[in-house]
Amino acid sequence: MADLWVTTWAATYPAIDFDKRRPWFTDRITAFAGSGVAIPLAFVGPALAGLVTVDPAGGWIDQMLVGLAYQGSGVGQALMGEAKRLSPNGLSLDVNADNIRAIAFYRREGFAKTAERINGQGFAIDVMVWSPEPDRH
Repeated sequence: MADLWVTTWAATYPAIDFDKRRPWFTDRITAFAGSGVAIPLAFVGPALAGLVTVDPAGGWIDQMLVGLAYQGSGVGQALMGEAKRLSPNGLSLDVNADNIRAIAFYRREGFAKTAERINGQGFAIDVMVWSPEPDRH
C-alpha cells in the first residue's frame, strides 16, 4: 500500500518527497486498521490498483488513491461505490484545492464543495461532502 501511495502522490506533487512521508502513511494505515476504519482495496489481477479509507461511523474518507496505470479505468468509481455502501448516510473528505483531477472525480461522484481551509502544511484545502439522494418514492 505504501508503494502505491508514494508513487501516486509523487506524480501529483513531484516537488514533495513522499518517500520521506512513507512512515507517516504506514502508521496512519495501521492506526486505521485497529480503529474500525474500513480499507477497501482494488486489485487488477495481482496488482494493487487503489484504495480508500472509510470511517463508517462518521463517513470520513481520509485516503483515496488510484494507481497511475489505473486512473480512468473505473477503479476509482468502484472504490467510491464501496465507500458509499459502507457509509450510506453520507461521506466527507478534504482534497487539495489545486488537485483538479481529483476534484473533478469527486464532483462526478456527487460530492459538493462545502468549505475551504488551509491545512497544517499551508496548503489550500476544499472540504467536499456527498449526501445520498432522497428517496423519491
